Amino acid sequence: MAFDKEVLKRLRALYVEDDDNIRNELSSLLSNFFGKIYVAKDGKEGLETYLENKENIDVIISDINMPYLTGIEMIKKIRETNKDISVIFTTAYSDTAYLADAIKLKVYEYIVKPIDIRNLLVVLNELATILYQNDLIAKQNIELEKYKDVIDANNIVIKTNENMQITYVNELFCKTTGFSKEELLGKELNFLKHPDTDPQIYKDIYSSILNSNKEWKGRIKNITKENGYYVSDTYVITTTNDNGTITGSFCVQNDITEELNKKREVQLALMKDKGDIFIKSKAGSAEQTVIINNLKADINELERELVNLRVERDNYLYKVEKLSKDNKKLRSDLSYYISSSEKNKSVSNLTLKTNKENADLKIKVKKLNAKLEDTIEYYEKKCKQIEVNSQIEIDELEQELHDIKSKLGKIENAEVLTQKIEYWKEKAKSEAKKIEKLEREIMRSSDKGLIDKLFGMAK
Repeated sequence: MAFDKEVLKRLRALYVEDDDNIRNELSSLLSNFFGKIYVAKDGKEGLETYLENKENIDVIISDINMPYLTGIEMIKKIRETNKDISVIFTTAYSDTAYLADAIKLKVYEYIVKPIDIRNLLVVLNELATILYQNDLIAKQNIELEKYKDVIDANNIVIKTNENMQITYVNELFCKTTGFSKEELLGKELNFLKHPDTDPQIYKDIYSSILNSNKEWKGRIKNITKENGYYVSDTYVITTTNDNGTITGSFCVQNDITEELNKKREVQLALMKDKGDIFIKSKAGSAEQTVIINNLKADINELERELVNLRVERDNYLYKVEKLSKDNKKLRSDLSYYISSSEKNKSVSNLTLKTNKENADLKIKVKKLNAKLEDTIEYYEKKCKQIEVNSQIEIDELEQELHDIKSKLGKIENAEVLTQKIEYWKEKAKSEAKKIEKLEREIMRSSDKGLIDKLFGMAK
């Protein structure tokens, strides 16, 4: 048989032997395998050594026939303080009396001298393996208790017997529901069913636990003492005895009532906000319609004013052009009169009246020419000023028209936003119907809880 050196190294032993040669030889050999070995030369010293180091000794290897205290007497005293310490007797006697005493003292093994070292190591290896496994089980049980404490502190815990009658509820359950432990002990698990809960759910739980020996997972709405309710993600597993017979169930619930209420509040708030936006958009839509109509009227008025200004400018330009033509005609007439006047100078018999008329005509022509130039200059300046002013006003009107059209575009975007809000209102109604449907079927949805990890070995 192969030896597990790592397991043997975990073993700490007390070796008691009155024969010096055997004690020194065997203790030296065992020290190569054991993590720690204590040595005593008789029963009295062995008892004292054990009592001084009992927390660090896993097994006692002892001779039976020794001075002061025999091996049997030593173990009897040790059993008064520790009933479970493993003991291996080595002796040169095969007397049945010793064997009977060894059995009474729950001795692990009885080895006859001379000791077969290989056989001793086989026995010690088996013992070390058992002790190591027991140690692992003890540690796992401690961890399991810690996990159970964590679950018990953060989850609702209910235990039932094989008839699904409640045998235990934890403090969190009592705090959540208002029931005392005394009020629930002996009640069936379905006593907690809320009227809104489908009875088939508890039928499925009973069937899974009692008939199929399977876990059940789901969401349940249960009652509280004050006729309220709490909603929980629930995990139920079977409990069995060593023979595999079902002894009841273990139910762990995670209270999600507050979480669901918060989700509902958020959804209601969202629906309310969307409703407020819709109402405001309706009110704003009428106001925007008025603004749009007013802006469109302003645009039409500005466009008419712009047309009138352009017409007025064209009229001034036409007058200037007409005055220019009249000026040319007057200049032509003036040239004609001047030419006629020069021709008349050669006629000696012209009357004083003609001369006077010519002089008056020259003066009149001169004044007319001066007036014409002033008029042309005045109208050219005025036309220029009007053109500049008109252009400035046209530019301002075009800029104002551009700004108004920009505003109109934003308002049209607002109309698009109003259409989107109308869409979201319909979407909110649809979501509200889904929520109502979800509440009616909430017991049928499922979720995987922490218990999957902690009690997965119970599946």
